[in-house]
Amino acid sequence: MKIRAYAKVNLALDVVRKREDGYHDLEMIMAPITLHDLIYIEKIDQGIEITSNTNRMPTDERNIMYKVAQLLIERYHIPYGIKIHIYKHIPTQAGLAGGSSDGAAVLKAMNQMFRLNLSLETLAEIGKEVGADIPFCIYEKMAFVKGIGEQLEFINQDFHCYMLLVKPKKGVSTKKSFGMLDLKKLCIHLF
Repeated sequence: MKIRAYAKVNLALDVVRKREDGYHDLEMIMAPITLHDLIYIEKIDQGIEITSNTNRMPTDERNIMYKVAQLLIERYHIPYGIKIHIYKHIPTQAGLAGGSSDGAAVLKAMNQMFRLNLSLETLAEIGKEVGADIPFCIYEKMAFVKGIGEQLEFINQDFHCYMLLVKPKKGVSTKKSFGMLDLKKLCIHLF
């Protein structure tokens, strides 16, 4: 089975507050874009195998695709394994949800391949356990997104534009960038 995993952009992003669990509550407007990874998935007797056209991503249990595949196999007692080959086009550490879109694509493909008949809502709930952007990537629709990425209000309006994406060789870790954020320095007090 072949499936495309579409990247996303944040058209707006506001950090609302830091949560007790270390994450940040956000308010964002996200939109899917045509840039995508191409993923081939096939059923195998057992296990999870991942190969790629790049060595810039892990292909073991650290990979989001591995995590969502393992979660589905265990939760729904799937008696098979899967082999995944990914042609990576979405740059890593670019804020484009490359890993999350890959995870969402694997969830959708396995849902179809193993005839699980899970709704998009259920797939989004499962994906949320692995990555905050996966619910958005399941639906692939422009949305106002809140919380850590799990609360979606869809924007039912066409949005067509051309965009130039520039990604230097060095990336930015989402965890590291939010960890360095000091909201006290960013707040303007109007007293």
